Amino acid sequence: MILNKFGSVYLSGRLKTISLQLLALTLFSCNKTANINANHAFVAVNHIAYGVGAVRLTFNGKYLFFPDSLSFGQTTGYKTNPYDTTTSQVSLMNIFLVQDTTVNIIGNAAFRQQAQYSIFFYDTLDGQSVSLIILQDNPTIRTDTFTNFRYMNFSPGDTTWGLKLINNRKDIPYAADTVVISASVSVGFNNNPSAYPFELIRSGSYRAFAFTGTTDPTSDTSHFVSLGDIQIDSLVNYYINLQGFYGITDTSNQNRFQLKLTALN
Repeated sequence: MILNKFGSVYLSGRLKTISLQLLALTLFSCNKTANINANHAFVAVNHIAYGVGAVRLTFNGKYLFFPDSLSFGQTTGYKTNPYDTTTSQVSLMNIFLVQDTTVNIIGNAAFRQQAQYSIFFYDTLDGQSVSLIILQDNPTIRTDTFTNFRYMNFSPGDTTWGLKLINNRKDIPYAADTVVISASVSVGFNNNPSAYPFELIRSGSYRAFAFTGTTDPTSDTSHFVSLGDIQIDSLVNYYINLQGFYGITDTSNQNRFQLKLTALN
């Protein structure tokens, strides 16, 4: 489905192996007789590789989001800036560090016509390598009080983390409108795109907690971490990503344990 390339580069004072794992939820397809103006796919990029400098991407030699580079914690595309476009075909992807353009990480990626994709550039679990995963963003736009979200755990380590979202409405019992997202391993342990489907959630304001081992916030606070509030709007699709290192209490630290909520439309 997707071809892989592997390379080794020296990043941020430590050796990191770049494992270019380009995975998509659907197979590539292209009609050569299609209107060439419509023969495009749409791509957004997320940089979640800790300790790695700014990067740029090209497809078949053409910059994506040029002249912008992407630093850790940044996301391109989605709601505030539309997805960038690329030709719907098998493309040669080149990722390189801004501070060292001689370092090239090369692999092949396939994109379907008129489909939208998210590329995640993330750390693996050994702390020595970074990888990519590509997901197709194709949820149904809802017309009622529910919408779609996709949860991914990008917190390095072998601890499984889930989320418990408790609606902030005052007119309902504590247990009502509570969403429990099952604990999952870091994406570095499981880079199969089918492991990250879109699910439904009711719109509203939620208190967000990460948990491991128990979903009860009163039973064991060492396994239950408050992550603040999130707002889910109707008719908007979301990525809800856990990232950062458990145990960092400095709220200004970009590597702190946190949720990143990203609207896709």
